[in-house]
Amino acid sequence: RNGGIPRAVGLHKQKVTMNLNNHNRNKKLMWLISVALIIFVLLAFGIVAFVQPERLPRYAKPFVIIHILSAIGWLFLFSYQTKLVINGQIARHEKNAKLGLALVFIITLSSILITYQWGLAERLIGESRDVVIFAILFLLSIWAIRKRKSQTHKRLMLIAALNLIGPAVTRVKFIFDLTDQIAVSITILIWILVPVAYDLLTIRKIHKATIFGILLTLISLALMVAIVLSPLMKEIDSFFYPK
Repeated sequence: RNGGIPRAVGLHKQKVTMNLNNHNRNKKLMWLISVALIIFVLLAFGIVAFVQPERLPRYAKPFVIIHILSAIGWLFLFSYQTKLVINGQIARHEKNAKLGLALVFIITLSSILITYQWGLAERLIGESRDVVIFAILFLLSIWAIRKRKSQTHKRLMLIAALNLIGPAVTRVKFIFDLTDQIAVSITILIWILVPVAYDLLTIRKIHKATIFGILLTLISLALMVAIVLSPLMKEIDSFFYPK
C-alpha cells in the first residue's frame, strides 16, 4: 500500500509537467502567429513596392507614413507582448498597454483621415470598418484582462490583429491580379481559420471569445457591404463630401 503513494506522487508530477509544457507550447504558438503576420504584411507591401513602383509616391505622404509606421509598430508590439508572456514578464507586459492604446488611436485616426482624403464615401466606409473593429476588439481585450480573463484577452487581441491585415491582402491582390471577390474570400478565411485553428490546437474546442470576435468581424463586414450597396449611399456621399 505504501508503495502506491510514491507512484501516485510521481504520476501527479508527470501530469503537472505535461500541463506546463502544453501551456508553454500554447504561448509559443501565439508568438509564431504574430511573427507570421508581421512577415506577411512586410512581404505584401515590400513586393508591391518592388513590382509596382508607381505606387510608391502615395506612400510618401505624411499621414500615410504615420499610419504605416504605427500599424507595423503595433504588430511588432503584439509579437513582443506575446514573448513577454512566454518569459513570464507579466508586469512589463501590462505596462505596455498604454503604448498599445496610443498606437491604436494613431492607427485608427490616420486611417480614417487618409481614406477621407480619397474623396470616395464607399472607400471611407469600407476601410474605416477595418480600423474601427480593430480598435473595438483591442479595447474589449484590455477590458477582459482587467477582469482577469486572460484566455478571452489573448483571443480578442489576436482577432484584432487579423482585422488589421486587410490592406496587406489587398497588396497580394495587386501582385497576383486577383479579383475583389477572391481577395475578400481570402481575408474572411484568415479571419476564421487562424483563431479557430489556434483554439483547436490549444484547448481542443472553440472558445466563446473566438466565436464572439469572429461574429463581430463578419457582421461588421456584412453591415458595411449592405450600407455601400444601399440606396442611401448617395446621401451618405453627399454628407461626407458636400458639393
